[in-house]
Amino acid sequence: MKTRLIDTLQLTGQGIISIIGAGGKTSLMFRLAKELESFGKSVLTTTTTKIFMPTPDQSPFTIIDRSIDEFVKKSDVRLKSYLHFSAGAKYDLATGKLKGFAPDSIDQLWQASLFDWIIVEADGARQKPLKSTASHEPVVPKATTHLILVAGLDAIGKPFDETHVHRAKLFSKNTGLPLGGTMDEQSMATSIAIEIKKAGHLSHPSTNFVILNKADNPDKISSGQKIAQLLQTNKIIHQIIIASLIDEFPVKSCLILKK
Repeated sequence: MKTRLIDTLQLTGQGIISIIGAGGKTSLMFRLAKELESFGKSVLTTTTTKIFMPTPDQSPFTIIDRSIDEFVKKSDVRLKSYLHFSAGAKYDLATGKLKGFAPDSIDQLWQASLFDWIIVEADGARQKPLKSTASHEPVVPKATTHLILVAGLDAIGKPFDETHVHRAKLFSKNTGLPLGGTMDEQSMATSIAIEIKKAGHLSHPSTNFVILNKADNPDKISSGQKIAQLLQTNKIIHQIIIASLIDEFPVKSCLILKK
């Protein structure tokens, strides 16, 4: 399917995109930013948790300021030269990570009407393919209009342990999959349904998406299709996309559940 992600997601107009889950959130954030920028949209990429400092190929520069008022002033100047850049409240030199803004600060920033799109990495997964969220997660701004849950298909068939799943014990409790077992499509689908329902209650977005990432071969695409079929009666999810975000044309398959 030779389509851009923003076309598949129907990202027109303006909004706040909150990305949760695991297995490609950062890659998705910057890919969406580049696609939106190419269509003349002004885009801010940021986080409500922590991300590694964006590289030059991800973002031309990053504004670091705790004060939203000061950030708005700086952004107003930068937007005269750039359509896309990143921001955070603090940079931790020891970890190389950028600390983001509180959710209500993102809501406040949205009210300033500076950007067409604000894309927020609203969850942390310690670079693992899957995760279950603790009580304080995900960290989703209330003004979120589009919620995207990412899950890594590379976990399918792997041992179910903390190496492959962040908060594996909680995942086991939620899905019934015993620790030491093998990750399967049913367990992943069960977890996705739980997580997207939880996140939706935090923000009430207009659209909920699931991206099953790392569909890098026919077997992974088949696993993605099985998960999509297991979720096809879900009343919260609007669209399930099977993708490989490292590919030029990432979308492999798409199932629309709600319009």
